[in-house]
Amino acid sequence: MIDPTKSLSYNITIQCSLDGFCLVIHDIEENKIVDVELYQTSDNGDESIILDALERAVFKKGLYERPFRSVRYIAGNRFNTLVPEALYDGQYLEAHLLFNHRLPSGHVVMSETLPALKAVNVFAISSLQEKRIRSLWNNVQITHRSSVFLNAVMNEDPYEEKANVYVNVNSRSFDLAVIKEGELSFFNNFKFDTKDDFAYFLLFALEQQQLPVQEIPVYFTGLITGNSEILKLCERYIKKIRFIRPDGSINVDMALNDTPFQYYYIPYKSLSCES
Repeated sequence: MIDPTKSLSYNITIQCSLDGFCLVIHDIEENKIVDVELYQTSDNGDESIILDALERAVFKKGLYERPFRSVRYIAGNRFNTLVPEALYDGQYLEAHLLFNHRLPSGHVVMSETLPALKAVNVFAISSLQEKRIRSLWNNVQITHRSSVFLNAVMNEDPYEEKANVYVNVNSRSFDLAVIKEGELSFFNNFKFDTKDDFAYFLLFALEQQQLPVQEIPVYFTGLITGNSEILKLCERYIKKIRFIRPDGSINVDMALNDTPFQYYYIPYKSLSCES
């Protein structure tokens, strides 16, 4: 149960993309996630629809214009690139990003250091998103989905296998990370339209990494369930398919048991790293 009067005891984390958002509220005193709200729309590409829905959700919870202990906004777009620390120059943020992307106008370029990877993640969000999010919470910290995902899987990696594969499924793309003997070997984001696209890109990437799909574990998280058509197709080729489970660093209110953990894995890991 959310108590608006104790908002200063809450951390909130929002993962937002062009087709929806996930809002997670963490009660610091109880070290518990007390609320998760998911919103998806078919109006892909209209940021205003998503941001309006986010504001309505906050208002309905009685939390509009309330102060929070911390606010983290996770940008869920594809505009990011990893730059080794030795090659990074903060004066040329946009140049780093343009090496891999054609950046639309009206975007703000940012960066954040990933110590576990000895790299800097350079990313961009639209100026509209930044303006509206900062108008709601002036203490907001803006990060990128790939940063949270990579930090999370580096900590998840059990070092029990020579290689582990992690897949974070979004509605129209997926993030893929391959960790070999504790080091990030490969990371990319792939767009897909059909389950066949998904399986093709995943299997092709694993083949390029010279990984035996019948032997290595592939951990899934994100917008996917055990009975999804994507997973059923992947199971034809990949023997060791698993879901990432909660690590116990943060409790989850029992009322949220019906919400699959993988749906809010990224916000959960963002909070667990912060607390």
